[in-house]
Amino acid sequence: TWPGSVHDSRILRNSDVWRVMTGNDTNAVLLGDVGYGITPWLMTPYQNVNTPEQRAYNNCISRERVIIERCFGQVKQRFPILQNKIRLATDRIPTVIISCFILHNIAKHLQDDDYDVPHDPELENMQAEGVEQVNAAGVRQRGQERRDTIARIIHNW
Repeated sequence: TWPGSVHDSRILRNSDVWRVMTGNDTNAVLLGDVGYGITPWLMTPYQNVNTPEQRAYNNCISRERVIIERCFGQVKQRFPILQNKIRLATDRIPTVIISCFILHNIAKHLQDDDYDVPHDPELENMQAEGVEQVNAAGVRQRGQERRDTIARIIHNW
């Protein structure tokens, strides 16, 4: 309802994803950048790294986010409609995006790599964006505790 006019974290808080993830006691986690507030299901990087565990966690999260960003780049390369403004009614855009990802996954499964994926060095040096925090301190605390646990697991792996 607010295309291009609000921060991604506000869109997330008003989305079905937010409602599903906060309404369920799940082990699933999503990765986000520091522009999102941490929750038990939304893992964000540490802003001030103080320990080897935190450093290992941030490195792991960064590597995974680069993979995700490259995937987005591949889909945008395969489907140029996603590279610019989609000139459709707002309520139809999610269907187009989901269709592109489904078709991309089918093409990958069929090993249809008929284009070169450009190397994007900018993805390797992703910088933190502005921070908009989740207001609920309890949710943030549980998210931080879960992130600490994941950081210890990654470091000891």
